[in-house]
Amino acid sequence: MRRDHSRAFTLVELLVVIAIIGVLIALLLPAVQAIRESARMMQCKNHLKQLGLACHNYESTFNQFPGYAGEQRPELIYFPQNDVDDRLTGANWIIQTMQYLEQRQLAERLNRLQEDPHGLLTQERKEAIQSPVESLHCPSRRSAKAYPLLEKYHDQYGATGARTDYAICGGSGNPPPGSQGINERLVEINDLGAWQMGRRTRAASFIDGMSQTYLIGEKSMDSSAYTTGTSQGDQLPIAGDPRDNDTPSSYLRYAVRSPRRDHSTDCLVCHDFGSAHSAAWNMVMADGSVRSINFSMDLQVHQANASISGGEVVQQP
Repeated sequence: MRRDHSRAFTLVELLVVIAIIGVLIALLLPAVQAIRESARMMQCKNHLKQLGLACHNYESTFNQFPGYAGEQRPELIYFPQNDVDDRLTGANWIIQTMQYLEQRQLAERLNRLQEDPHGLLTQERKEAIQSPVESLHCPSRRSAKAYPLLEKYHDQYGATGARTDYAICGGSGNPPPGSQGINERLVEINDLGAWQMGRRTRAASFIDGMSQTYLIGEKSMDSSAYTTGTSQGDQLPIAGDPRDNDTPSSYLRYAVRSPRRDHSTDCLVCHDFGSAHSAAWNMVMADGSVRSINFSMDLQVHQANASISGGEVVQQP
């Protein structure tokens, strides 16, 4: 009599197959991650494109770009050319822009809030402070939602508040020569940017050319504090009081140092541009075009792009 033997994998064969599958997954995973990051990069650029279009729609209506709203001088920043103008008060550049981002109702609520920044913290007020705007967030960094605020801000704003990953350009400058310690954080703005202390910027002010000048870009942040509320330059909500000199640091950046990828334990991030992307950061220029700029960009070119009327002639990367 013949006996039929059923065929099956041996243990060695099974282990070999598992090992091959593991190698294939290891090879494919970086490619999948790269594709996902590329998609997030494109989405980030699309958000900036929306902001650029909203700024131009605002300019078409009011003959000036969104900008100064009566802000006090940001902490550790010195503007020698202009000063605080108490006659210009209102909502910051983000709230000015919101009505052209399909956020008119939220803009109206935040505008009323900024007219009375120390008013009673009602439930309606909390909801306005906590309402995120998708176009203000880079998907490589964090989702569009309210994030914790430091305890010292709870009485005025509540426990959480909506943030922004993008900042308007306030010009280019330098730290004081030979500065060390806390003085290293001081910045003198030598050339004005799209955002100016004490005045709004008109299209005619972009003497260097709108295609050669920064408008809004990704702000640098502490990579260990995206969601904690402790990162310098990200501690207050977009509804923060412009008359508090800590607030503008949340939505203003300058060309003082070269932009770089987000990293931890750096208190200077409240001044600089940067991103969570691996090799580049995104910027919408004053003409509405969006560019991805390598972190290796020359500092002098970076500073020339940040000024609206510096008279520099640079070769764009």
